[in-house]
This record gives sequence, structure tokens and C-alpha cells, in this order.
Amino acid sequence: MPRRPERYLEERKQDILRAAKQMFVQQGYASTTISQIASEAEMATGTLYRYFESKDELIWAVSHVHIEEELQAFTTLEEDSTSAGDQLLEILLKPYQNTDADQSRQDAIISMESTLAALRSDELKEKVATDISMSIDALTELIQKAQAQGDVDPKFNPSALSALLHGTASGLASLRPLLSENSTYIVAAQDLLIALVESLYSPSLAKRSQEKKNMPTTAE
Repeated sequence: MPRRPERYLEERKQDILRAAKQMFVQQGYASTTISQIASEAEMATGTLYRYFESKDELIWAVSHVHIEEELQAFTTLEEDSTSAGDQLLEILLKPYQNTDADQSRQDAIISMESTLAALRSDELKEKVATDISMSIDALTELIQKAQAQGDVDPKFNPSALSALLHGTASGLASLRPLLSENSTYIVAAQDLLIALVESLYSPSLAKRSQEKKNMPTTAE
């Protein structure tokens, strides 16, 4: 039997991940079966097992997509015109610019489902914890570069600041779909977080933060 081309295999893998995400969002991790995911992906259950060995591996793979996006966002750009401070600014102001409420809801569900599943499986817990640590470490490195460039106060521990920002952002992301994007609690918490972070910025970066925050956003 001829070997399937790599492009085909990757496309089928992505089909499985999309189906798994949809089922986990709709039914939850515990209530979803491998056979249901295979049916949603329009393939036999045995075929799915050629790509993923278990449901634990699937929930990790689905949540890992978000981690990869975070790692890409936390990696400073090479262009001379983009400073680490401005990169950090874009990341922290993202909640103000996000207009896709349904995507935010799905991301929050996957995050919570993967965390709950990880707390019941030591192997999965190790993989999820590694992902979170990688994300915090990448943000720490970005903060360190911003400090070295004079955009962030160097007196503060970059690892502690990264963990605080990561934890706060994750918590707000979980609350946002429950309380709605325009909840006074969410808006006030976001404003306070930005104000606290702006107090660590250089005057010029704090000014750019205020200007960008006040820019009108448009739905995609």
C-alpha cells in the first residue's frame, strides 16, 4: 500500500483536532468518546487511533494549539522597529481588541477542560504543566528584554511578574464568557491590571499604552 503524503496526513490530523475541540466544547471532556470524535471527523475510530493514542493525548493536543499561539506572541520580533516593550504592550492590550466572543468562550472551555482532565491524570498533568511553564518562561524572557531596553522597571522580578500576568489573564479569560465581555467586573479588572502594569512602564511606553487602549476597535 503506497504511503500517504505528509500533507494529507497533516490535514487529517487537523480534521481530528477540529472535531475534538468541537466535541469537548459541546459536551465536555468526560462525556466525549473517541468514537464520537472519529464520527465528527468523518473517519473510522481505528483510523483516528493511528494519529492519537488516547483521549488524554487529544485534549492535550487541542489545548497545546493555544500554547503555541502564546509562545509565538511572546517571541520578540526581529525587526528593529519593534521593541520588546511594544510587543509586551500588544499582548496585554489584546483583551481590549478581541471582538470574537465565541472564540473566547471556546478557548476558556478548552483551558478549563484540559486543566480538570490533567488533575485526574499524572501523565497529562505533567504535559499541561510543562506547557504552562513554557508560556510563563517565554513571557519572562520578553519582560527581561523590555527591562534591558528601558521600557519596564528593572526592580521587579520578571519571573514573578510573568506568573502574575499569566495567572490573572487566565482567570479573566475564564470569567469573561460567564459574566459577558462587557461585565463591569471584567472591564474594571482589565482596567486595573493595565493600570498596575503601566506603573511599571517607562513614561513613553505608558503613554503609548494609553493611546492604544483608547483607540476604537472594529469587529473582524
